[in-house]
Formats: sequence, C-alpha cells, structure tokens
Amino acid sequence: MTMKKMKKLIMLVVCAVILTAALAACSNSNPVTVPSLETEPPQQIDDHIDEPAENSDDHNEANSEPALFTMEMDMGVNVNGQWFPIWEDVGGLLQTLGDDYEMTSAPSCVFEGEDKEFAFDDYFVFTNPDGDRDLWYSIYIIGGVHSTARGIRVGSAVDDVIAAYGDNFYREGDNIITFSISGVEGDIASPCIQFTVEDERVAEIEIYYPTNVS
Repeated sequence: MTMKKMKKLIMLVVCAVILTAALAACSNSNPVTVPSLETEPPQQIDDHIDEPAENSDDHNEANSEPALFTMEMDMGVNVNGQWFPIWEDVGGLLQTLGDDYEMTSAPSCVFEGEDKEFAFDDYFVFTNPDGDRDLWYSIYIIGGVHSTARGIRVGSAVDDVIAAYGDNFYREGDNIITFSISGVEGDIASPCIQFTVEDERVAEIEIYYPTNVS
C-alpha cells in the first residue's frame, strides 16, 4: 500500500469516528441557528495595498502587512481558478472537484436531514442539510494543487503561510497553526483555517465553519 493510500485510509477512519461521535451526541445537542453568509469572490491581497509613495520607508513598512483575515476573503477554497465560499451549496464545488469520491452520511444532530462526507483522494468535504441542498462547512486538504484564497496549499513552507496571513495566529499543540475570524485562542465558534505542519511545511489544511456550536 502506498503512503498516499495509507494516509487516505487513516483519514477515512478518523472521519468515520467523527461522524459516529457526532451521532452519539445527538441526544444532548440543542438546535442552533446558523447565520446566513453573504460572500463574494476574494480580492487579491494586492488590492488591499496602496501603491507606496516614493522614498517613504514608513509607508512601505505600513503596507507590507498582510490583509486582515476575513470571512469574505478567506473562508472558502480555490479550485481550478474558481472561488467557492464556505457555507454554500456544495453542488458547484463537487462538480469542479469531480465525481471520483466516496460519500457517507448520517442523520444530522442539528438540522433536518443527513450530514454528509465526500471523500476524494486529496480532499474531504463535509456538509449539513438545508432543505434540498447540502451546504459545505468544512474541507480537509491533504494533497493536490487546490489552495486557500492566499495561494497556500499542501507543501507550502511555513514562512510562506506567515507571509501570506501575518502573525495573528495561535498554535494548537506542536504542529497546528490556526487563523480565525475572532482571533481568540480557544474560540471554537469562530470560523477558521488550520494548517498542520510537518518539517516546516504544510501537510494538511482545514477550512472550517462551525455549525453545531452556539
């Protein structure tokens, strides 16, 4: 078995455990209202930076900071040049990723219908039901070429992550770097992006919008 297949198998087992745990917690879950998100395709980072004035070191230094981490700009994924904002119908995202996936489902603890997982070789997409739609709230990226809004993908250097997002992050354990909308460590209700790091390079990315936390 190749390392890639082994990693996918491990991820499938982990995700199955997560779904089972969520199902077991249904009896203790209270329904929550998830706010409607109005998202637009992200602007390039350069759009947030004015042209530097000539011979102005202070101006250059001020504009060297990365753009603020926001829902509209960052909470989504770039696939083949298309932007897919989180907490939207998963149909377009699945169509662009392709049909080579395994789908599993379980009754939702929070919503009417079934939560679903779509497992690709390099991606795991999770959805909640919304009438006749499935809204995606999480994507695990463990390989491939698809990236965050700021061009970070599996294999990117940690220095590139910090250059793209800045230093307003916190660490969870020894190898997870988290950027969140609230910026508050331990705020599990805040949408976030987590980068799992191995040997100073990104090994996994999770883009996550919490829908079962009030």
